[in-house]
Amino acid sequence: MSILNPVPREQLGTRFTHYGWFCGVVPIYVGNILDEAPLVAERNGIPEWMFSLVGHLYSGVAWCAGQLAPYRDINVPIVITGAIEPTQDDS
Repeated sequence: MSILNPVPREQLGTRFTHYGWFCGVVPIYVGNILDEAPLVAERNGIPEWMFSLVGHLYSGVAWCAGQLAPYRDINVPIVITGAIEPTQDDS
């Protein structure tokens, strides 16, 4: 989503319901937080390549952790920081 393709204002609070951080570095919007695979997009104004770069770095760390402890579950580090209030149209 990010700079060139921002998340539409109508989706904030409906499709994307929470603010959060990916790996403690990339600010994100999160939707469907109770699902096994939540909907995630970098916040408006954040370059898409930053999310991809941190994701690739994390996948390398997760691979190494999987080699060291193959029977452990490895979770994606997403921290939810708050809810997004739905915007109200004045029209």
